[in-house]
Amino acid sequence: MGNIFIGIVGVQPATGEVVFDSFQDSPSRSELETRISSLQPVELLLPSDLSEQTEMLIHRVTAISMRDDRIRVERMDKVYFEYSHAFQAVTEFYSKVVDDIKDSQSFSGIINLDKPVICSLAAIIRYLKEFNLEKMLSTPENFKQLSREMEFMTINGTTLRNLEILQNQTDMKTKGSLLWVLDHTKTSFGRRNLKKWVTQPLLKLREINARLDAVSEVLHSESSVFGQIENHLYKLPDIERGLCSIYHKKCSTQEFFLIVKTLYHLQSEFQALMPAVNSHVQSNLLQTVILEVPELLSPVEHYLKILNEQAAKIGNKTELFKDLSNFPLIKQRKDEIQEVTDKIQIHLQEIRKILKNPSAQYVTVSGQEFMIEIKNSAISCIPADWVKVGSTKAVSRFHSPFVIENYGHLNQLREQLVLDCNTEWLDFLENFSKHYHDLCKAVHHLATIDCIFSLAKVAKQGDYCRPTLQEEKRIMIKNGRHPVIDVLLGEQDQYVPNSTNLSEDSERVMIITGPNMGGKSSYIKQVALITIMAQIGSYVPAEEATIGIVDGIFTRMGAADNIYKGRSTFMEELTDTAEIIRKATSQSLVILDELGRGTSTHDGIAIAYSTLEYFIRDVKSLTLFVTHYPPVCELEKSYAQQVGNYHMGFLVSEDESQQDPGEEEQVPDFVTFLYQITRGIAARSYGLNVAKLADVPGEILKKAASKSKELEELVNVKRKTLKYFAKLWMTHNAKDLQQWTDEFEMEEIQTS
Repeated sequence: MGNIFIGIVGVQPATGEVVFDSFQDSPSRSELETRISSLQPVELLLPSDLSEQTEMLIHRVTAISMRDDRIRVERMDKVYFEYSHAFQAVTEFYSKVVDDIKDSQSFSGIINLDKPVICSLAAIIRYLKEFNLEKMLSTPENFKQLSREMEFMTINGTTLRNLEILQNQTDMKTKGSLLWVLDHTKTSFGRRNLKKWVTQPLLKLREINARLDAVSEVLHSESSVFGQIENHLYKLPDIERGLCSIYHKKCSTQEFFLIVKTLYHLQSEFQALMPAVNSHVQSNLLQTVILEVPELLSPVEHYLKILNEQAAKIGNKTELFKDLSNFPLIKQRKDEIQEVTDKIQIHLQEIRKILKNPSAQYVTVSGQEFMIEIKNSAISCIPADWVKVGSTKAVSRFHSPFVIENYGHLNQLREQLVLDCNTEWLDFLENFSKHYHDLCKAVHHLATIDCIFSLAKVAKQGDYCRPTLQEEKRIMIKNGRHPVIDVLLGEQDQYVPNSTNLSEDSERVMIITGPNMGGKSSYIKQVALITIMAQIGSYVPAEEATIGIVDGIFTRMGAADNIYKGRSTFMEELTDTAEIIRKATSQSLVILDELGRGTSTHDGIAIAYSTLEYFIRDVKSLTLFVTHYPPVCELEKSYAQQVGNYHMGFLVSEDESQQDPGEEEQVPDFVTFLYQITRGIAARSYGLNVAKLADVPGEILKKAASKSKELEELVNVKRKTLKYFAKLWMTHNAKDLQQWTDEFEMEEIQTS
């Protein structure tokens, strides 16, 4: 079937984060697309030669729009991705950084990574060396596997896109996405952390409830401690990126001082809050992350005290360190400089004697030091071996031979001092980097606090409730609303709430019919988004919600040709559906919107019917199935306990404005959408109502309405005929046969 194994390594140079993964992928490369969608890279490093399917995906994700932030593609000769070469390159790289047994064990973990990951790692080591950034790969503890299936809910690339979790589908911006609704973070590192939360909902009940307890406490607490912490987060620089810059020795003295001073202030401020936190904060998660921050940040004070603030702010490394007892090289060089400077100053006494001028002084002009300035009228007193350095119309300036010799030596020492200071600066940064992981942990705690505060602000929006999470497979939502549409509509136009009740031991499949534009797609997305929000640890837009832990959300929505993948509408539908069938479990939530509409009606009905039956009978997942095919609704009869038929409510009335009295021409029905999920089947889609809303000319609408009525009557006759002949097939005696004949004849008379 063309399945291949793919390995990826992702690096965020700004934060030092390294992720990796290896996985088997199908011809559609959906697994690869999922990871690219989740990571949203700015650059892809690829082998020079890729398979046609992978090239198609790369073309699609990089040509999605002509925005400025388009993904950049860098190619490298495929030989660098070959395993034999890669293994050798990776071994050589890590053998140089192994210092002790602990490092040796970590090194062993790297070498035992899957072959495709080793191939990617070798290529990225080579690439980062060009920018002197390879150091971030030297700490294997920083490596994190991207898809740890037991830890996070599965949300593939298709679902991220369909549910508009990170960006809307209209202009690919953040506004209109779930992330946009949830993001009230104060810091850039908090925002990055929230994005991870949104794309990686939790699976462990204890972890979800820990977040919910934290959000709940921030929401309801009367203590001022949370307000104080929030104020400390406000307007913080990006300390996560700053620490990474320090770790890689890419920072300036200005940046180092800003980051370390910020961390020192945070340490002091959080230290001062410790008593209040101990007495007023109940949440275990908040207690842990707040109380650990001062201890983790404690090393920074030492480094701040070493620095001269003014020198750091102007980038003067020669005056950067206050106490030189820890920097003997700089001290020695400065002593040598002072010694030569003193010599030159003592020489001034000799110059005064030579010139017979007891008040003669050195002058400095345009950076040239230790010059003797003489009026041009008195130039004859200057010894012949003195060198003229410069002159004006009024004066001339000279260096004595002694000054020339020692000034040259002094400048050499000063140049050497700059080099020595640079060396000591890099050693100083290296020393500071011993605390890098503790400081990063503190920043991660601050990011967690920022995210909790953000979710608390979401919960304050009104009519949000704390969801109840449980292991039992169930989604019960009372009067839920679509979180994004709810915010976009605002106060002026209230979103119509809808309830949902799916459970493994009763009804777990909803078949949803109803008119076009009636709100079916918004409803099913609403259920999925509320489930994701609950497992992130967020309050949800509903009166009440009970969510059984969902291990994955799989969606198939819309039907559009994918020209970049070279697939038709129908092929696109089936490829996505096949992927869901492979991946979904009984613990998943599956959403299928209008499956089968990409082909002929009969084939579409057959595929929709058999696919849904497979999910009901074999997969046993919680399923929302939107369809315009009434025959699919008959599955409720076969699986009465598991399946319920629903439709989006509406009112139908004739549009009398377009019909003259006595006119027999058909006109489209006028449909009023109620946007309310209701029991039962909607036998018609009222597509002509949408055509009317789209301002299709009246003449065309009338003709279409007439044709629609004619076709509907024809289909109804066929259905009734089939029904009667099915009854005939089951007839076993003369009495039943006579009854069937009478009924059939009566029906024929009524029809004619």
